[in-house]
Amino acid sequence: MPIDERWDRLSDDDWWKLAYNWLFQLRRGLQDGERDWGETVTMMNFTARPEQQWRFILAAIDHATSDAELSHIAAGPLEHLLGWHGEIYISEIEIHSANKPKLAKALTGVRKYMMSDDTWSRVQTIQQQAEPLELLGE
Repeated sequence: MPIDERWDRLSDDDWWKLAYNWLFQLRRGLQDGERDWGETVTMMNFTARPEQQWRFILAAIDHATSDAELSHIAAGPLEHLLGWHGEIYISEIEIHSANKPKLAKALTGVRKYMMSDDTWSRVQTIQQQAEPLELLGE
């Protein structure tokens, strides 16, 4: 999919609101007639530049209040960014995960999806040092 430059015009506050709305909807479910923020986030994963995806991930990590929400971030936007742009972002992710325990914890829910062996090895190093996600049924 081509890059949609409309994502470039979003302010930090816009990214903050998008992350909040997505996570809030995950908590309570999609209501009748309501915009599906999950579809918006999926489109963002495929049509926003990686630096915009990273802004969203950081905002979502800040908003997340549960391991279930961190797992959604891990299995969606974070895994996508690492799979498509891991070589570019892994150093940034290593730095941020050292200072943001919720990011490190979210990384424990990431799987190898399209990552290079080097990127995956570096993710696994973070996973081994982080507190693991606790999800029902595990």
